[in-house]
Amino acid sequence: MLSAINAAILNNKQLAYNFVENSGLNDTAEKTGHTTQTLFGFNGDLAFGIGMIINTALSLLGVVFLGLIIYGGIMWMTAEGAEERVEKAKGIITNSIIGLVIVLAAYAISYFIISALAK
Repeated sequence: MLSAINAAILNNKQLAYNFVENSGLNDTAEKTGHTTQTLFGFNGDLAFGIGMIINTALSLLGVVFLGLIIYGGIMWMTAEGAEERVEKAKGIITNSIIGLVIVLAAYAISYFIISALAK
């Protein structure tokens, strides 16, 4: 019984609705000149778009590390002489500065690579 149902289903294949071909949006885009747009609507290529994504991510990481440096500074100022809080704040500030240096180096490297690929 089950094999008969499977055979009936397999013999009566229906293709799924192909939105790209049947919607007419491609025709409209060609008529209005929107098929030439590139990534993010800018006149750059794929390397430019990937570079934008990388630069945005590295910028956000830089802001996070800057926030951690400020947090460590506030923690140090409010430690009131408690040695363990001062050491914890120093550790946060040290690690944040290391992270910020790494992010800046990654930004410089990605800028160099993306600019070399764009040429």
